[in-house]
Amino acid sequence: RQEGMSRGRAFLYGSLSGIVEPIFGILIVLIAGSIQPLMPWMLSFAAGAMLYVVVEEQKKENEGWENMADNPLLKGEYPQVTRAVEAYYSALGDETSFVEGYENLNVYTKLGKYQDTYVAFVRYDMKIRDVYTGVPGLGTLYVTEDEDGKCQVETQVEEDEIHDLVEAVTGHEDVQALLAETQNAYRQAVQSDALLKEALLDLKQAYEDSAGS
Repeated sequence: RQEGMSRGRAFLYGSLSGIVEPIFGILIVLIAGSIQPLMPWMLSFAAGAMLYVVVEEQKKENEGWENMADNPLLKGEYPQVTRAVEAYYSALGDETSFVEGYENLNVYTKLGKYQDTYVAFVRYDMKIRDVYTGVPGLGTLYVTEDEDGKCQVETQVEEDEIHDLVEAVTGHEDVQALLAETQNAYRQAVQSDALLKEALLDLKQAYEDSAGS
């Protein structure tokens, strides 16, 4: 009707579009006996196809996520992401004996490819035990948000698609500028504290020894 057809012609075309269903339904009934051994495989394929359609329908992309102009690096923009990141680094600091904790956390965020996903770039100072100066660092985390608005850091990310999108947004100029600033702060910290430099060399040696064993 919206294309200017008459009511009768629109009804006729609509009816013809569904005529294939009874035709193929009859064909399936006639050949059902001969394809019975294949039915489990066919039903599994149909179920998988339907599940794929449902999952893809639920994934809605963030428009312009791959462009820096449309997806700028924002500091502290999403409190729910910041809370998840702070909880992650708090737990991370408790896992190692040589780290007292992670201080001066600043969370910079970009939207992920899909809605309710984020890529967080976390600027921190890692505090080594018995060393006054913190070690400047920059962590990259993939964060998801559930329907209740609660975020969590995904620690086991294996999908190539996610790795590719993180790599894509990391290449943005604003992220590269943050990385350069962090690297410069790291060099200054090491140069200013001989004890920190020695501690880092010891950690590097311990890591190489454990990797070689």
